[in-house]
Amino acid sequence: MARHSFVNFSSALPFKISAGPAGLILAGACLAGCSPTINLATPQPVKVDVAVRLDVYQKTSPTKAKEEQSNLQIAANRRERSGEIQQLKNNRIIGEDRDGYLDIRNPPSDPKYLAYAKGVVDAENADRSFLYLANAQSKSEPLELAERDYAQLWRDRAFPGEWVQKEDGTWIQK
Repeated sequence: MARHSFVNFSSALPFKISAGPAGLILAGACLAGCSPTINLATPQPVKVDVAVRLDVYQKTSPTKAKEEQSNLQIAANRRERSGEIQQLKNNRIIGEDRDGYLDIRNPPSDPKYLAYAKGVVDAENADRSFLYLANAQSKSEPLELAERDYAQLWRDRAFPGEWVQKEDGTWIQK
């Protein structure tokens, strides 16, 4: 069996500490008096510079109603133009390129008819560009991905004999 020996420090103190509450207070005061003094003063005053920058980003358009009206107008324009586009495709003048836009494949020799075809193609491509960008933003994906997806859709919807551009850049008649 181990023996424990205890040292009695109370004999070294010039006073006797009792075990009661008064003794505990006196012991705490003695220990508190032994703590070192720490100087918290600084040679220069502490300066705090608080600069705040607040950036606010709005993800949706502030004129949502105007954008929806624009979408409706674009849809209406594309519907009205669809007959002209189909006629130009049937005449083998235009085709669907690999980026989802219309392209003039066989320019007509008549300058007025060429100007008409270019006008129809430019108007349709502008509307498609808006459509693709809105679609890409809504899905948080790159514009090129939306263009590629629509290009595939237009190739799939093309009628036999219409010009389509394959992904490798070659033009074929479907």
